[in-house]
Amino acid sequence: MLLIESDGKALFRRAGIETPASVLVRDGNWKPSALGIGEERCLVKAQVPVGGRGKAGGIVECTGAESTAVAIAQLLGARIKGHTVQACLVERFASGAEHYLALMADPAGGGVRLLYSPHGGMQVEAANATGLAFDLTVEATLPQVLEALAQLEPTLPPGIAACVVDCGKKLAACFFAHELLVAEINPLFIEGGKAVAGDAKVVIDLNAIERQPALMEMIRRGCDWYPDAWHKVTEDYDFIEIDAEGDVALVTTGAGLSMMLLDELIAAGARPYNFSDVRTGQMRGSPARLLQMMRRFEAAGTIKVMLINVFAGITDLSEFARIIVLALEERPDWNIPIVARLIGNNAEKAREILSREAPQLQVVTDLDDAIDLARTLAARAGGRHA
Repeated sequence: MLLIESDGKALFRRAGIETPASVLVRDGNWKPSALGIGEERCLVKAQVPVGGRGKAGGIVECTGAESTAVAIAQLLGARIKGHTVQACLVERFASGAEHYLALMADPAGGGVRLLYSPHGGMQVEAANATGLAFDLTVEATLPQVLEALAQLEPTLPPGIAACVVDCGKKLAACFFAHELLVAEINPLFIEGGKAVAGDAKVVIDLNAIERQPALMEMIRRGCDWYPDAWHKVTEDYDFIEIDAEGDVALVTTGAGLSMMLLDELIAAGARPYNFSDVRTGQMRGSPARLLQMMRRFEAAGTIKVMLINVFAGITDLSEFARIIVLALEERPDWNIPIVARLIGNNAEKAREILSREAPQLQVVTDLDDAIDLARTLAARAGGRHA
């Protein structure tokens, strides 16, 4: 999960990495004195958990309090890459040579990758970053990272190299202490013997969250901009909004199966609203979890059809079918069409229950039929795909 910049920089500061002076603004009633802005240059940065904000118009350079206030008013409430801007980071302008420095988990290589380039900034993709991979253990990796940092750019002037190495040590300590997946600084400003993190891209591992109280507190405090993560840690199942304008709502189990279904729906021209792993084994005969999802679908305002796709190895699908029936009994006003595909343990009995007690459902057995029917129903109800 990607942290917003202000939270990522808070982690960096705890590790001793310097960041520009800044203040987080959540409404238009901010005071320039909070940052001591007179006629100095500053940046107003939309705080949304997504990369590429600069190219999307989410970062505005300002001079003085008046233009800063205008930029804040323009950004708050705006939509950037599917996210509504709920806060802005007003930050003093930093300058210097722009470098790039990052540590990230490398699942394919089974280790950690260190990346560095003396050419950072918005066009870093065009630069050739030097990359090195290491074993994924703190004891083995940290010394290797520190040694590699000193060797990455031997042509750098000694003062600049020292800044990069020092910042790299602190970044590595932060990366391992918080069990991060990505810790990236771009740009890393270096000037006058100082390294300053101009931005922070930090991706945390929600599977490690129980061991990370500081990260848990960030999610709790920022639950409005981390709704999917807050949902996972409080409700103990996965629900991630994929497309705020999507019209096919998904109730699915199994991360891999759910990802596959998303791909198949998109390939068929449908617009799935969410990813989910509802974990049927935890429902224990109660419709509460399903009702919660239905309320969220209803609140989205874009949903035209709900697609249930459950492959059960252990779960008794007849029990899950009864949960669906109970949920619909509690929601007699539910008017969004439902397509259900239940495959696996006791599937035939489950289909009999739904046919008898919830005839408004359209029950299918073939995945292609389920996708085609969901797509057709969404289009018929005025969805965005033909």
